[in-house]
Amino acid sequence: MAEMIIPYPQLQKILERTCELAVIKPRAEEMMEIVEKKLADLFEVAYENAIAEGSGTIKLRHIPVTKGFKNSMNLFRAIIEDEGVEIEPIRKFVLKKIPADIPLEEEVVNELPIIAGTLFVLVGRVIKALHPEIRNVYPEHIEEAEKVLDYTL
Repeated sequence: MAEMIIPYPQLQKILERTCELAVIKPRAEEMMEIVEKKLADLFEVAYENAIAEGSGTIKLRHIPVTKGFKNSMNLFRAIIEDEGVEIEPIRKFVLKKIPADIPLEEEVVNELPIIAGTLFVLVGRVIKALHPEIRNVYPEHIEEAEKVLDYTL
């Protein structure tokens, strides 16, 4: 199982507020595995973009973030302020997960917790979009969300 980037009680509140979903801890851990994979995917592309540009660092513009992703980032930012989520532990955790072939610019380092948290919210939003009637998250919902995110991120 994946480590929890954000403490489980806060994740529960974030999913409730952003997606109107309830998630038990084992499902949150399954969702976090997707977050880790998608984070690795984003930074693989960022690395390729930095190399193609001849950059010695990974900049925010190298990370393939869409308009919808940005909107979800803003939603996540608002929620973590309300919930008092501590950013520094998230940053440290995420930094351990990202390959360090090219250094990250400070702006990227500062955005890492938001990017990781947004990925978690996106998993929930995909589940809710596919199943607007549900409240509780089950493994099959997570599997479906993972497939959608594999196609889109």
